[in-house]
Amino acid sequence: MERPINLLVADIVATLDPNLREDFEERAAIVEFEANMERAHVECLALIDLLRRHPPVLIDVTLLKVEVNGTTQYLITSDLDLAHQLIADNGREEVDILDLANVLNLHYSGVAVLTPLK
Repeated sequence: MERPINLLVADIVATLDPNLREDFEERAAIVEFEANMERAHVECLALIDLLRRHPPVLIDVTLLKVEVNGTTQYLITSDLDLAHQLIADNGREEVDILDLANVLNLHYSGVAVLTPLK
């Protein structure tokens, strides 16, 4: 995979995990081919689309929906590998990765208190 032309795009793309990087590359290639646009322009459009669909990329925080004995809990993390390990070690089951703002608004009226995972 080549480094994106635009330096700002390149900086953000460098932080992506391999799956999101592939998503970015695929989107850029499709738009470049279908719309016959310059690569630098399609890279910007591909990044905007990726950020629209995956906003946690910019804040480096992930919200996980977790099931514990039939009860739903939400786990927020800046270290996804550690979170996966803690979930497995504590008999929890990861259900989904969710949008933090949506969960805050839907389940907590926009404000929540964080407590450490025990």
